[in-house]
Amino acid sequence: MAFIRQRVAGILLLVGLLCSWVGLTSVVLRQTILIPGQFTSYAYKALGNAAVRSEVAGIIATDVENSHPILQSIPKPKLASAIDSALTKPSVKAEFANVALQIQQHILGLQNGPIQVGGPTLSTAIAQIIAPGNSPEEQALAQIPFGFQISGSSIPSLKSYYQKLNAIIKISLVAAAATLLSALMISAKKSKTLRKIGIAFIGFSAFEVLLFWAVPKYFLPHIKNGPLEVIAAIVNASSSSVDPIYLTAFGAGISLSLISFLI
Repeated sequence: MAFIRQRVAGILLLVGLLCSWVGLTSVVLRQTILIPGQFTSYAYKALGNAAVRSEVAGIIATDVENSHPILQSIPKPKLASAIDSALTKPSVKAEFANVALQIQQHILGLQNGPIQVGGPTLSTAIAQIIAPGNSPEEQALAQIPFGFQISGSSIPSLKSYYQKLNAIIKISLVAAAATLLSALMISAKKSKTLRKIGIAFIGFSAFEVLLFWAVPKYFLPHIKNGPLEVIAAIVNASSSSVDPIYLTAFGAGISLSLISFLI
């Protein structure tokens, strides 16, 4: 009888942990990339990071350095430095925030066309930095379209998932609570079952941190691809918004694991 109870508890435990993972991941996605308009604040935060600005400036400098004769007389480091400085200006940050909003709209399935990173405001700011004083050189630089394009096909769409997100979160978390509680009640080895749940929650927390923080911060930036580098910077800027979720999952896992030694 104890063997059968343990087998049933094991099945319920597996189902409950799967539902917990789906629910936790969905909550993290909702709080980072799926809240409408949230990306604009992440864009401002991303451009506040000197390393991100330098990366974006380098991409733009490489893309435009041979696009106009006047740029051939400007050393690339000077050009990249000017672009970097321009990216700190409020008006340029607002232009970049619009790019972030369009990226989010692609993810939500609300649009699918190409996205232009950079624009007239960036060009004007760069021109004023390199050749201030309303000189002919400044006027010429202001007409150069500084930036690069992200194709719509390079950005994944989560439209169908987004439309069902709230239902997925509610159903998965309720199912997780019901099946995990049932597994614990049925189990003939309650302390061992509770410890497995605790260890799993610690693992969930570590996995979510790896997927939504470590990968954008340490892996994607090394892929020399404009869209990925920009998206990674914005997603990485969103990581602090879900710190409470990681900490709650980790704390619950530690607590359950410790309690398991007391029963």
